[in-house]
Amino acid sequence: MTGFDVAIASIQQGAMAGPALAGDAPDQFSREWVRLAETVFEPDQMVDDAIEMLGAVMPVALLDHGMAFYGSDLGQHIVAIENETHMEDGDAKQAAGEKLITRLIEENSPRMDVFRAMSKAIGSVDVAIRSIVEIQVRYLMAASAAGASDLDLDETDLRAMLMSQQDEMRRNIEVNGMVANAYAYRTLSDQELIDYLSALQDPEMKQVYEVLNAVQYEIMADRYEKLASRLAGLAPETEL
Repeated sequence: MTGFDVAIASIQQGAMAGPALAGDAPDQFSREWVRLAETVFEPDQMVDDAIEMLGAVMPVALLDHGMAFYGSDLGQHIVAIENETHMEDGDAKQAAGEKLITRLIEENSPRMDVFRAMSKAIGSVDVAIRSIVEIQVRYLMAASAAGASDLDLDETDLRAMLMSQQDEMRRNIEVNGMVANAYAYRTLSDQELIDYLSALQDPEMKQVYEVLNAVQYEIMADRYEKLASRLAGLAPETEL
């Protein structure tokens, strides 16, 4: 009903850029990497894990609140849009979204303010930064433990180094969020967009997204950590 299953399944697509977490080209391991990522980030298993986590931590009242909106006509329309967007080519989405943002800025469109408010409503940038750093730390430490990385930092120093880049990360998250929203919701009318924002700003819906975001980040961190632990078994063209 919410499309969260599609969002979780689409994590596999992003996993193809996994080596970039260590500063390397995503095609470094070529087909070996693809096969490993497909196995570790198996969509059905990730969705099963997400359901189990949600069942353990999502209060029934929040579940009912989320279902009430996403079961509505507008909610189902938005889910259809988001599901389609999740599975589209990332580079194509980025390019199209950037063009839309440029046009909206030139037109001084109020949709820009709505997009900013939407991003704020569904998740704190500070939480996103901490989660991304956690994913990177777990990936790199696992790669080091597996002998697939020459990382010369302990976990504390690595975390501090990554957090020192948080200003740049914040800018990237904010810009990418605007671009993603401009593309995903390009077919919504201004009123539909405002109605969606209103739903997202409801205190209970904010709590729903806190849970959804936490589950999604944990699944990503767990899978990247597992993937990194198996890197030593691959045959990279160059070392990490």
